[in-house]
Amino acid sequence: MDKQTQKLRKLVQQHLNQTKTDLENKYGKPGKNSDKEIWFYHKYQCGIFKDEIAFIFEEDRVIDITLTEYIFWIEYRSIFYNKGENPEYKVIKLL
Repeated sequence: MDKQTQKLRKLVQQHLNQTKTDLENKYGKPGKNSDKEIWFYHKYQCGIFKDEIAFIFEEDRVIDITLTEYIFWIEYRSIFYNKGENPEYKVIKLL
């Protein structure tokens, strides 16, 4: 399991089945492109790297999480956690 998949796994362990209130208390308000079914948070690293975390909700509880990596504001790779699927972690490289 690579570093980013491990990072997503940690997020899943911490936040799966949490409520919107729990996430808002930890991360603050979601990004402006969020809606009631999916919330986005951004984490910048070293100026050229950005991680985007998407929390997907069902009945106001986190059911799936996606971690997308950007390099120079270009989407590089997405890692998905899909509850109940086998394998649960899927990696898609875009470049």
